[in-house]
Amino acid sequence: MKASIWFVACGVLKDAIDVLVTPIFTRILTTEQYGVFNVYNSWFQIVKIIFTLYLFSEVFNVGLVKFEKDRDRFVSSTLGFVTALIGFFLAFYLFLHDKIDRIIGLPWYLVILMFAHVLVYVPYYCWIRRERYDYHYKNVAVVSLLYIVLQPVTAIAAILWCRLPVNPGHTRIIAAVGIQIFIGLFLYAGMMWRGKTFFSGNYWKYSLKTGIELVPFNLSRVVLNQSDRIMINYFSGPGDTAIYSVAHSAAFVLQAVTEALNGALVPWLYRRLKVREWAGIKSVINGLFIMVAICVFGIDIIAPEIMRVLGSEEYYVGVYCIPALVYSVFLIFVYTVFTNIELFYGKNIYVTLASTGGMIVNIVLNAIFIPKYGIVAAGYTTLVGYLVICVGHYVLMKKCLAAEDIKVSDLMDMKIVLAISTLMFGFTIACGFLYQLNVIRWIFTIALIIIMIVTKDKWLKLIINLKGEKK
Repeated sequence: MKASIWFVACGVLKDAIDVLVTPIFTRILTTEQYGVFNVYNSWFQIVKIIFTLYLFSEVFNVGLVKFEKDRDRFVSSTLGFVTALIGFFLAFYLFLHDKIDRIIGLPWYLVILMFAHVLVYVPYYCWIRRERYDYHYKNVAVVSLLYIVLQPVTAIAAILWCRLPVNPGHTRIIAAVGIQIFIGLFLYAGMMWRGKTFFSGNYWKYSLKTGIELVPFNLSRVVLNQSDRIMINYFSGPGDTAIYSVAHSAAFVLQAVTEALNGALVPWLYRRLKVREWAGIKSVINGLFIMVAICVFGIDIIAPEIMRVLGSEEYYVGVYCIPALVYSVFLIFVYTVFTNIELFYGKNIYVTLASTGGMIVNIVLNAIFIPKYGIVAAGYTTLVGYLVICVGHYVLMKKCLAAEDIKVSDLMDMKIVLAISTLMFGFTIACGFLYQLNVIRWIFTIALIIIMIVTKDKWLKLIINLKGEKK
C-alpha cells in the first residue's frame, strides 16, 4: 500500500511541477524563446527512442519478470547496449552534423547536449522501474524529488542571474539537462557496479530483437505527442508552438496520473496473468477507466482558468485545444492497458502494427489541417490518431487473448469503455460552446466535486488494492 501511494505520488508530482512552473517560464521568456525549449524537447522525445530502442520502457518491464533471477546483470547489460547504440549514432551525427543541424533547426551544441541527455535519461528510468519491482518506494521518492525539483529551480536561476551568452531558451535547456546529467551518471555507475556486465550476448540479443520490434510502437506514441509542435513550428513559427505547448501541458498533466496508475497496475496485472488468476482484474481495470474519465471531465470544465494561470492573454487561444488533447490522454490510457496484455504474451508485432497506423494518420492530417486551421486543428488531429491506435489495439488484443483461450470479458467490460468514450467525445465537442457559458461550467464543476467527495473511499480502495494484498 505504501509503495503504491508513493509511486503514484512521485509520478503525479513530476508533471504537476512542470505545470506549476509554466507560468514562471511563460513570463520570463518570450513566446519565441519558450517555443525553442519545446522544439528541443520534441526532438529529444523522438531521438531518445531511435537512440535507445526505448529499452528502458515496456521491454525493460517484461525483462525484469523474464530474467527475475538475474536482474542485476540484465539491467547493467541493458545500459551497456544503450551506451553502444548512442555511441554509434553520435559518430553518425559528427559525420553529417551540418545537414542534420539544418533539418532539426537547433545549434550544434544543443544537439551534442541531446546525446548526453539521452545517455543519462535511460539509467534514471531503468533504476526507477527496477526499484518499483522490489517496492523500494523510499529510494524512489528521494531521488525523484531531487530530479523533479532541481531542474526547474536551476533553470529559473540560470535565466535570471547567470546571463549566459546564448538565447535564454537555450539557457533553460542547458541548466535542466545539467541536473539530469549529474543524477543520471551517479545512477548509471551504481547499476553498472551492481551488475558488473557491460556485454551479454543473451541480453543484448533480447534487447535488439524486442527493441526493434517495438520502435514503431514507441515512436508512434511520441510522434503523436511531438509532431504537432514540430509541424506547427515549421508552418507558423516558435510563437504558435509555445501557445500549443502550454495547452498541451495543461491537458497532458493528466498523463502523469495515468502513467503512475499504469506503473502500479503492470506488476500487479502481470503477476495475475502469469498464474492465470482473473479474479479482481475486471473490477480494477474498469474502475481505473472510470477514474481517468472523471479526471478528463474535471480538466475540461476548468480549462479556461488553467490557461489564464499558465500563460498571459496571448496564450489563451490554446484553451480550445485542451478538450481534444485531454480526451487523447484517456485514449492513451485505454490502449496502454491493451498493450500491457499484448506485451505480456509476447505479441510485440501486434503493438507495432496498431501504433504505426495511428502515427501515419496523425502526420497526414497535421500536414493537411494545420496550415489551414492552425493550432486548434492540431489538437483534433492528435485525437483522431489516438482513436485509430486504440481501436487497432483492441482488435489485436482480442486476437491475442483468443490464442490464450481467454475472453476479453474476463479482464474488462468493453461496454463500459465504449459508453465512457462516447460520452466524453460528445462533451469534448460541446466544450467549445461551454467555455462561453461560465455559469453552467461552474455548476458542472461543483457537481463533479460533490461526486468525487462522496465516492472518494471507493477510489482510494481501488488504488490500495493494486499492491495492498497481503498474499
